Amino acid sequence: MVDLARHVHVTTLFEDIKAVEGDLTANELEMVRHLHEKYADPGHSDFDDAHVLEVILRNVGIRKGFDIDARSHTPRAVEMERKKD
Repeated sequence: MVDLARHVHVTTLFEDIKAVEGDLTANELEMVRHLHEKYADPGHSDFDDAHVLEVILRNVGIRKGFDIDARSHTPRAVEMERKKD
């Protein structure tokens, strides 16, 4: 059975994301496009899809709060010491 409430919630999140689409990272944009294609048919309503979109919106807000430009910012790298055998 189709969960119309979840489908409406996800499509509303797509509208929110469209407003900040220029601030998305490449992998976020790819995920949004994948989910947008998936939800073109109202028969899809997976439990975690709304959570994924909410996390993307939260990440955009965090980057704006810290004035981080996702397209020019160098991703964080963790240097690990290597043990010599």
